[in-house]
Parts: sequence; structure tokens; C-alpha cells
Amino acid sequence: MFIEILPNSDTPIYTQLMYQIKIGILKREWSYGDGLPSVRSLASELGINMHTVNKAYNLLADEGVLEKNQKGYFVSERATMASNERTKAAMQDKLKEILIDKQIFEVNEATFNGWLNELEKELEGEGKADADI
Repeated sequence: MFIEILPNSDTPIYTQLMYQIKIGILKREWSYGDGLPSVRSLASELGINMHTVNKAYNLLADEGVLEKNQKGYFVSERATMASNERTKAAMQDKLKEILIDKQIFEVNEATFNGWLNELEKELEGEGKADADI
């Protein structure tokens, strides 16, 4: 999998890594049960601190996207991801932030829905059809 980290981005590196891993799952570069690279090897490959990779992996495990055992981190089943209450709460928090910005910047429904449609089409190319949770 190709993971692109932008060190000068305003988005923290661990957050970028989390979304790159999620995109890899959408693209089916990893599927249920697949192991991810070790924290040390991925950190070395990307040229980032291993604590950053560990944080991203642990947060993905908290969300239910990854499972951790003695052998490392593995992609969770979609059913496990969908039933995770913490994931639901986290998604609702993100949606709330977006809706607050929508209202603050007075984005109308047509524009907002257009943006959503554009993003969904973009994600369809990354395996969205299989990602419906």
C-alpha cells in the first residue's frame, strides 16, 4: 500500500495515517484479517516516529477498524466496525462539527449536497460499494 504523509499539513500525522489506512481498506488493499506492517517497520518506511504510528493504530483499534493481539494489528470485520458504539459517537461528533461549519458559513443545502455527492463519487473509486456499513 502506498501511504502518503504530508509533513507540512495542518492535519496531524497520526490523523493522516489513520485516513490513509482507512482508504487502503476501502481500496481493498487490506481486507478482514489482514495484518498491518509492524509499528517499527511502518515508521521506518514512512520516516516518522514510531509513537505516531502506534497512536494511529491504537486509535483505529479504539474505533473498531483494527484489532490488536500479540502478533500485531489486523483489519476488523465490517460487522465489528459497524456495531462499535464508540465509532458511532465519534462519527456523530465529526458530523456535528461539519454541520456547525455549514451553518456558520451559511452553506446552502444544494451546495452542501453537491459536495457530498462529489465526495461519494470520489470514494466509489476507492471501493465504496463494499464499504457500506
